[in-house]
Amino acid sequence: GTVPSWRLFLGFAASIACAAVVGFAWGGARARTNGLIDQAITEHVRSLQGAHLLDVASTDQHTVKPWFAGKLDFSPPVVDLASAGFPLTGGRLEYIEGHPAAALVFRRRLHTINLFIWPAGDAPQLRRRAERTGFHLESWSDAGLNFLAVSELAPAELATFAEKFRELRPD
Repeated sequence: GTVPSWRLFLGFAASIACAAVVGFAWGGARARTNGLIDQAITEHVRSLQGAHLLDVASTDQHTVKPWFAGKLDFSPPVVDLASAGFPLTGGRLEYIEGHPAAALVFRRRLHTINLFIWPAGDAPQLRRRAERTGFHLESWSDAGLNFLAVSELAPAELATFAEKFRELRPD
């Protein structure tokens, strides 16, 4: 038989409501990601101005990693990538998404790479690449932590940096 018109109406209304919820969630996640990208670029640019690039200046991962102890409620992995052409120069404290974060600072020729690390919490980042106003970003999640690298390096070089960090990261 035929479906009563009120059932068709309810089905249609439910479909619209479901589409609105999905659209709202997708839009919220996208706005959050865009906000995170903007914040990371702002922190990167701010670090290059004045004297806030490093709180601890050292090329030795065994000096940088312990410096974060007691300053963060997690232990950021610190890797010296000098052998891959990305020497560690130190680190500093930052705030990302309202949470304390580690910022590891690397160099590639005359370019600075800021690698922000913070606990993933309930909403880990997806692995992605982005570009905005001449800056490139690589983000990924691993072992309960989010990682977001920012630099004006070419995208391929920043991708190589992220690859080498993941490859050489201690467990």
